[in-house]
Amino acid sequence: MKSFSPAAACWLAAAFIGLMAGDGLADEARFVLVNGTNYPIREIVMSTPDIGAWGANVMHAPALKAGETRNMVIPRRFDDCNQDLKVVFDDDASLAVWQHVNMCDLRKIRLRFDRTSGITSASYEE
Repeated sequence: MKSFSPAAACWLAAAFIGLMAGDGLADEARFVLVNGTNYPIREIVMSTPDIGAWGANVMHAPALKAGETRNMVIPRRFDDCNQDLKVVFDDDASLAVWQHVNMCDLRKIRLRFDRTSGITSASYEE
C-alpha cells in the first residue's frame, strides 16, 4: 500500500473538499432579483414551462418592496433550465407569471408588471 506525505494528503483532502463543494453549488441557482414592479412581492414559485405545476415558495420573508433587490439562492429541483415564475404580490395577493426564464444561466433579473394591462416583462443578465 502506498503512503502519502502529510503535505500530499492535505492537498488531496483539500481537492476532494473543493470538488464536493463545487457539486453542492451546482445544486443551487444563485441570482439577484430586482423588484421593478410597483408592488411588494410576497412569494415566487416555479413550474416547468407552460405546465402550471407550481412548486413551493422560494422567496423568504420579508416581502420584497418595490425597487428593492435580493440575493436569491434556490435549490435546483428542476429538470429544464427554462422555468415559468409566478409572483404573488403582498398588497392584494394578485398574481403575475413570467414565462421561460433560463434559471441555469441567470445572474440578475428585473421583473416588471403593469397591473392595468396584465403585461409582464423582465430584463436579464446571464
